[in-house]
Amino acid sequence: MSWERVKGKLLSSDLVEVAVSLPIYQTLTYRLPAALINAAQVGVTLRVPVGKRSVTGYLLGPAGHPPSVALREVQAVLDPVPRFGPDLVPFYRWLADYYHYPIGEALKTAIPGGAQSRPVRPERWVRLVRPPESSARSRRLSAKARAILKYLQETPCLPVAVLARHFPQPYATLQRLARDGLIILEDPPRAYDPWAEQSPATGLEIPALGTEQEQALRAIVAGLAGSKFASFLLHGVTASGKTAVYLAAAQEALSQGRTALVLLPEIALTHPIGLAFRHRFGPRVAIWHSGLSETARLEQWRRIIQGKIEVVVGARSAVFAPLPRLGLIVVDEEHDTSYKNEGGLPYQARDLSLYRGQQARATVVLGSATPSIGSFHRAQQGKHGYLCLSQRVTPHQQPEIHLINLREHRERRRLPIIATPLRLALADTLARGEQALLFLNRRGYANFYFCLFCGHVFQCPACSVTLTHHQQAQKLICHYCGYKQALPEHCPHCQATALKRYGVGTEKVESEVCKLFPAARIARLDRDTAPRSQQAVAILEDFAAQRLDILVGTQMITKGHDFPQVTLVGVIVADLSLYFPEYHAGERTFQLLAQVAGRAGRGATPGRVLIQTFNPEHYALKAVQQLDYQALYEAETEARRALGYPPFTRLALLRLSGPQAPRVETSAQQVAAWLRTAIQTDSQIRDYLRVLGPAPAPRARLKHRYRWHLLLKSYGRRPLHQVLSRLRGKAGPLVGHDVTLTIDVDPVNLI
Repeated sequence: MSWERVKGKLLSSDLVEVAVSLPIYQTLTYRLPAALINAAQVGVTLRVPVGKRSVTGYLLGPAGHPPSVALREVQAVLDPVPRFGPDLVPFYRWLADYYHYPIGEALKTAIPGGAQSRPVRPERWVRLVRPPESSARSRRLSAKARAILKYLQETPCLPVAVLARHFPQPYATLQRLARDGLIILEDPPRAYDPWAEQSPATGLEIPALGTEQEQALRAIVAGLAGSKFASFLLHGVTASGKTAVYLAAAQEALSQGRTALVLLPEIALTHPIGLAFRHRFGPRVAIWHSGLSETARLEQWRRIIQGKIEVVVGARSAVFAPLPRLGLIVVDEEHDTSYKNEGGLPYQARDLSLYRGQQARATVVLGSATPSIGSFHRAQQGKHGYLCLSQRVTPHQQPEIHLINLREHRERRRLPIIATPLRLALADTLARGEQALLFLNRRGYANFYFCLFCGHVFQCPACSVTLTHHQQAQKLICHYCGYKQALPEHCPHCQATALKRYGVGTEKVESEVCKLFPAARIARLDRDTAPRSQQAVAILEDFAAQRLDILVGTQMITKGHDFPQVTLVGVIVADLSLYFPEYHAGERTFQLLAQVAGRAGRGATPGRVLIQTFNPEHYALKAVQQLDYQALYEAETEARRALGYPPFTRLALLRLSGPQAPRVETSAQQVAAWLRTAIQTDSQIRDYLRVLGPAPAPRARLKHRYRWHLLLKSYGRRPLHQVLSRLRGKAGPLVGHDVTLTIDVDPVNLI
């Protein structure tokens, strides 16, 4: 359906359906004044009255049957440029229904500028006109003004937001320089381009594909040619050339006059993969992730909806990109839990990609070296086509993987952070001029800080978690709410000064490696050293350019990166994820370790992987050592079938939180009792659903709010959503005004 046809319908009817940005599940009907009819199209933002206030809403189309109440009028069209077209309205409706989330709030999450009541102002740029005319005039300028002018002599025109990264709060200084005629503040001189500082050579040929790659591409091309929904699981070992297959598939989609969407699990990966697509397809490629400014995101969004963009490469939120004529969706590293949005709308971008592909009759490719158990199970059932890349595209073999039993490497009574085999391997690697990665999925210097005399453990006052010691900052920090306190000198309970730290994090690993190898060039990559995507990219570029010898990091270093000079990967402690209290701990451990192992030996020199563990007999670690995904799959599915966990069931996690512990507990008990009664009294669903709990959440208090959980387990999708839909209508009276109930369908984390 074209926008013109929908607009014509609006002209013949003054009743419109609006999704308002409020926590209500139904849409509302309004009367459209004659003065606004010409500006009203599907997807525009409106200002509408709700009660005694005015709120932002999204026009979904003509209203159906008018309600039997007096209708109020739309007050204004806030932005005449639509944020989406009619083809995406069914997708948004399904999104809100599936995740049991208010549709207006869901749209605010999906669409840039969603919280704005007016169009976002264009981003301001600063342009150098001339430097100070004389040394005397220069001396009258502040030191900050002179530094800004010196910086602008190297980069004469750039966004004010970029300048602000180097000179905090520059706006007053810039205004003075503009009044003096030294600079000009202006609107963007060109459309936003994330690769503006690079000179990509467009039109590069896709590398010649190997036999397995050609077979995979032929299957994907056949799906594209069918002009109907098709889905594939591309199971390719690390360095098997999955990106080359994606590029070739995108080229085929574009040759058919269709568009392509490529999703990646981390913002840091959008830069190298996006650059590969930019090299091939030129300015038709847009990059999309939450790290862009709101202005840049809205500008990119408008270029996409206007048909100026044909390929979008981005993180999970790119699944909402309003690409017309969508033909191909790629979800790289489809197993990655980062595709699940944990705050607000709890969507899973991989699952949304499959549903959006169905609606658009597109081809969806899920790619991974370590597929999720659920995706592999569906491929085994024939619900996805199965494509396998079993060999690396280079002549180099998979790295040798060795398990180091930490129980056998005690140094007196001390457990070393770097056991002797790993220390010797690092020394050997450095002596040969090669690079090493050290992986530990826990940041900080020590896991907790405690008193030797009374045993007091320093905890966050707002969350039921221990504070992590950060050596460089000399602070104790909560990794959940951000609470910080200076490193204490004595125990607040017994006043003793015998305070000790326990455990290990990436900062401590970095410190230990620096002591062992003082001449080595060492860096650390985690959310402490690189809280912004640009900083992460800079560290990765330094490592790729061999300006670093050893990179210590969390899972940010495990996926998608190609470092040919890395010949050694060391895993400090594999057990951190192995015994995490989740039913899929074994699967996640295998995925993490197999992914980080894949960073080794991608160049001319064979790679080695040394994994330190206290439990080398565990089935997941044995599967990693042999890179035997099938063994892991069989062990995991056998256990999950017996215990009733996905992919054999569907889950919904209900989270209740509030400021008063007794009220939260009472509300959780009431919700659980209502669910059990509703299930037992309905013969159509009673055999399909089970209620587990309620119980205090493993992290029973976060950000001053007490938390309880209960889990719904269902042997079918429909019964689960039936009971959740009924619960939505009863939630208010059950939990009261001071307790919040959130529904997480298909949860990734149960804690």
